[in-house]
Formats: sequence, structure tokens, C-alpha cells
Amino acid sequence: MDEKTTLNILFVTTECLPFCANGGMAEMAYALPKSYADSERVDIRVVMPLHDSIKDEFKENFKLIAERNVGLTWRNDYCGIYEYELNGITYYFIDNKHYFGREKLYGYEDAVERYSFFSKAVLDMLPMISFFPDIIHANDWQTSLVCTFLKVFEWANPKYEHIKTVLTIHNLTFQGQTDFKVVSELLGIEDRFAYLFDFFGKANVMKAGILCADQIVAVSETYRNEIVNTDKGNGLQGLFQSITHKLTGITNGIDNEFYNPATDSEIYVNYDINSIEKRTENKLKLQEELGLTIDENIPMYSFIGLMTSYKGFDLIEQVLETYIQKGIQFVAVGPVDKKYKEFLEGLNKKYPENVKVVFDYNASLARKIYAGSDFLLNTSSVEPCGLCPIIANRYGCMPIVYQTGGLIDNFSDFKYNNGNGYILKSYDSTSLSDLLDRTLRNFGEKEKINRYITCGMSQDFDIAECSKKYLELYEEMYE
Repeated sequence: MDEKTTLNILFVTTECLPFCANGGMAEMAYALPKSYADSERVDIRVVMPLHDSIKDEFKENFKLIAERNVGLTWRNDYCGIYEYELNGITYYFIDNKHYFGREKLYGYEDAVERYSFFSKAVLDMLPMISFFPDIIHANDWQTSLVCTFLKVFEWANPKYEHIKTVLTIHNLTFQGQTDFKVVSELLGIEDRFAYLFDFFGKANVMKAGILCADQIVAVSETYRNEIVNTDKGNGLQGLFQSITHKLTGITNGIDNEFYNPATDSEIYVNYDINSIEKRTENKLKLQEELGLTIDENIPMYSFIGLMTSYKGFDLIEQVLETYIQKGIQFVAVGPVDKKYKEFLEGLNKKYPENVKVVFDYNASLARKIYAGSDFLLNTSSVEPCGLCPIIANRYGCMPIVYQTGGLIDNFSDFKYNNGNGYILKSYDSTSLSDLLDRTLRNFGEKEKINRYITCGMSQDFDIAECSKKYLELYEEMYE
């Protein structure tokens, strides 16, 4: 590809910092486009739903640029298109109060209907924003429908024919599985394309997107191999084995400017690798805000993100109360599965000076926890990338991780030179208890802990390397 040629990229996501976030996709949706803001080789823009949870300070500056109705089979629903610029990147927001004027980002029974509307609206809006991308970059099952619609619908405008697609897989746990009748009745897709969705008698939206996308990216090299060769493909490993020619692994990164304890306005006290003693001030203020016992000598363990089995809560539930009784503090923020909510609510009530769990994602509180807690629990049995422990490293919070997926690529044990985490080798509660005992012993060894904190903060997981690899992929698609 001629290096002077500018590639037009439309990045399609359901969440993006700083507007709204539920997980690692929001981190990437912010950091990757921003990394190209000054590039002469890429014009990248972002489109996402206008969620009700987006802060008013942003919404009041959004500019309505177009209105139309979006049609799929029997539905013909209103769609407003808003525009906003941040950090040199243009963002578009798809407005429909029925689908996106809700308290949460996810977790609704009409999920396939919501994102079929969104995906069709993304494609319908292209003439209205006068931006026909060379590549549409979709993310996870919710926006994989863009890849499918682009391939199976007949588009009157010939410019659609030249658009290529990349689909990044952040999480295969959710695939948009639904009743097969929705393929024709809801999505409006002809019977001859029904095979794309067929998954043991159900319709699988992610499967169709994988088949229709021109390139597939897993968010780490090890996770790419796991979904091809193990049951971490969540039933799709056979499909991945058949499309390895278009499947690659690119490890995610973070925006070091956004996640910088030296400048972060969300934390209590700023600090850097040369002033890690100031983390203590953040810990004390976090304890005060959460109503916990204020004492820097109490080891504080944290969890950030979705509290569910595959994120390690099947193990954490088995050992957590034992360690609370030993005197640790536990703080957590994020959505929670019903099976763990009663257990965690019980801990909140039983140990109010040692436990605080907030059952919703709060980005501001999450950053305070990174800056103030001592250890981050991230013992996921499946972890495509692992951005939470990466961010924890950045803030000097010591990650406890299981050796899987992107965690293998990004973490080595503190006991080795340049190690940056505590590594759980075996996925069982006894091994986790042994590792937690080790962290407790180390907590009393201040010189060792300070060395570990410094090693963690010395790591560089900036988005730059990830950005370089995506640019190479984009350009290879047009050679």
C-alpha cells in the first residue's frame, strides 16, 4: 500500500471511555482510535449507541447531524445521529430511546434486537455522514452483525461493495445465541444465508460475524491459540480451525496518558514510580470513603469488573470469607451474577469495616481502587487479554492472576527478575489459598513489596505496539 494513502476506518463499539464502560472493550475503543489521531495514514472515527448512562457533561455538547428511520423486516424505528469530537477523534452516537435509554449497557432479553437495530443503523448512516470507510472495525457479537449485514444485504450504493471488515473478539463467553426464527423474522436475512447462523439448532450471531468478516483478531496471541485448540473457543473452536488463515492475535494495550497516577484527576493523591509512598494516602482516603477501618497496615484486596464464575469468582467465593476473618479488607466494583450477589451482600453486612462491594461499574471508583488497594484479584479461568491487571500494574497495585490467555503473554511472577504479578499455577481453591498466604507474608516485608510495586509500575503496556500491529493489518488488507 502507498504510504501516502489515507485509510478511512470506522470503529464500531457498544462502549467507549470516557463516555461509558463495562469492560476491556471500552478501554480499547478509546485508546486505539486515539493513537491514530495525528496519523496521516489513518482517518479513524468511532460510532456507538447513545446510552442513557453517558454523562450529561458530554451529551449536552453532542450535535444532532441527521435523523432517519432504520428498517429491518417489520420494524421501522427512529434513529438520531449525533456527532462529537474528543482528542482529535470524531465520535458518532446512534440515538433511540427504546433501545438505548436504559439504566445498564447490557443484560436485557431483547439484546439481539437492540444490536441488530444498532448494526443496521451504522450502515444506513454512512451516506448521511459522508464517510464511506475502507474498513469497518467491529467488536464482539453485538457489532459483528455489521459484518454480516454488509455481506448478505443488497446495498443500492456501490460504495458498500468495497468496504472490508475486521472483527475483534474480546469475549467469547457471549455470542448472541437466540431462537433461529429471528434470522428471518428479526434480522430480515434470506433463508439462503441461514447456514451462517446455524449453531446446534440455535442462531449464533457471533458465528455469522466470524464467517462474514474479512479478518478476525483475538485480543492476545495466546488467546488466539486457545480458541482454536481448546474448549475456550466456547463451541466455536472447530470454526476457528477452519478460518485460521484470517485469524490473528494482537495484544491490547492501554492509553498511558489516560491511566497515569501522576496526573489522574480521579484519584485522591497523585504519585509516580519515584513517590510510591503516596499510595498510602490513597489507601487511607479510599478506606474512609468506603466506610472501612482506616489503617494502612491492613492488606487490601480488590476486584474490578464482572463478578462471575469465569472471572474467577468460583474460586474467590470458596476462600474469601476465611481471609476476611484473618483481617484483610476486600473492595470490589462491577456488575455481579445473581449466584454471587447474595453471598457478597452478606459479606457487606457481616463485615462492614472490612468489605465494600459496589454492584455496578463505576470508572471513577475503579481508578481509586487501583491507586489505593494493595492486591488485585484477577484469577479468571478464561482471560482473553487482562486489561484490569495491566492497569493495576500502572498504578502499583499488585495483580494476582491465573496463567491463561493474555495473562500468560503479559505477566510473570514477582519472584523472577522483572516479574509483575503473583501467578496462580493451578486453578483450584487450595492453590489460591497458598498464593494468598504468600501475599500476606510478603505484605509485612516492606522492602520486598516496594520492589514488587516498582517492577509493576516499570512495565510498559502502552497502546503503541497494539496500534502498530492493527495498522499493519489494515494496510495488508489493501495491498
